[in-house]
Amino acid sequence: MLRAVIFDADSALAEIDRDDDMAPRAGLVDLVMSLFVAGIWVGVVSTRRRESVETLVRQLVGDGLVETIVTVDDLPDMAAGPERDAELYRLALWEMGITHRDALAVAGSGRGWRAAVAAELPTVVVATGYDGADSLRAVGCRQAHRRWWIGQQRVA
Repeated sequence: MLRAVIFDADSALAEIDRDDDMAPRAGLVDLVMSLFVAGIWVGVVSTRRRESVETLVRQLVGDGLVETIVTVDDLPDMAAGPERDAELYRLALWEMGITHRDALAVAGSGRGWRAAVAAELPTVVVATGYDGADSLRAVGCRQAHRRWWIGQQRVA
């Protein structure tokens, strides 16, 4: 059962416009609100420093909607690299008290996808925004999560 969606703040939350301003990806706020209303927790992981990530999350989605934020500040002894990136997801799961079976990762880049997969999370990669013909909302996250695990059972 899907209990949490974990976003990669480095690439899945924001877009940079021509003036180097950060703006939420199209449909992000609607997605987060749909998760909140459905009782699905939202987590955020980032390879950036906590202060900048907390500011970014506040600007993009507001206060009170994110269950946990995990940044490199939470893993001070780990060297940069793929294992550290995966450990960010593992720590977010631990902080929410759930396993990888209860979560879905949302990445916006190959790096974020690789980190989430290394943490054994089903992952959705969003390259543009969350709006459009196939808008991603809580129901779509539940479907993606369920389909991924069904696929894993078939492989096993």
